[in-house]
Amino acid sequence: MLDAVCTYAGTQKTYNILNFQKLPETDIEKYRQHLKCPKCGGQAYYRKKSSDGKAACFGSRYHGDDCKEGNSSAQREREVRHATEVNQIVAASSEIIFDFFAKESKSSAEARQPSSRPKQGGSNTTRSHTGNTEQIRLKVLGMEKALNSLMHGSDLAEADILIEIGQGYKYKAKNLFVNFADAEAADSLKDARPKMFWGTISHADVDMEWLNPSDCDDVGVPIKRYKDEIFKRFKVNERRDLEGAGLMLFGKCFWNAQRTRKIIELWNEERIFISVLED
Repeated sequence: MLDAVCTYAGTQKTYNILNFQKLPETDIEKYRQHLKCPKCGGQAYYRKKSSDGKAACFGSRYHGDDCKEGNSSAQREREVRHATEVNQIVAASSEIIFDFFAKESKSSAEARQPSSRPKQGGSNTTRSHTGNTEQIRLKVLGMEKALNSLMHGSDLAEADILIEIGQGYKYKAKNLFVNFADAEAADSLKDARPKMFWGTISHADVDMEWLNPSDCDDVGVPIKRYKDEIFKRFKVNERRDLEGAGLMLFGKCFWNAQRTRKIIELWNEERIFISVLED
């Protein structure tokens, strides 16, 4: 994308990438969370010039299917395919097992190598019913496929289908998956209920210890405690790698002390998925 539409403080302006990157840093940080594709209106991102010389650019993970700005790529094709697969699962199933360690593509399989894997029951689970043991085959869904499908408009976030997260913990999908822009904060961490938050990353702070979701400037995700492991797993080397990346995490949302910012506390270092843009 050579252009992006910025709607900020009640005004709308179309920026060319050459002009946008020349803006003062303070303006870039203000505007970058309010960018849209000029053709389809999909939420857009801005990526700075990389340390190895890749040019600054606009882009979007939310292009409409017919939008000509949405260039075909292996990553985009995989994401669209995942949206179709998830819709089929939602239509045909009443319950899903959520596997935080599912390996669903070559890129994620190379990145996600946890030291230990808790037993999730696989796609088959044995249950007792009126004294008889019966084998029930349940679909398994992982973070990458769920995130990709949501970014491409799957029905998952509005579905009544049950999602089993860990043995015995079940949520309706519509009560579990929350876009960052729709996050509701509890008064404190202990009062917050865990949710599966998703969306894209606008940018990180200078020290790369806070992730700032797109399309909302009142939400922050602190990752300092887990930063080294997360960046190693998802091959994040510089701030630009996070700009425009898809993000899903299991965590709790609560207000900061001043009630000016919503903080989303990550459950642990394993219950997060970052879909870095594949250049």
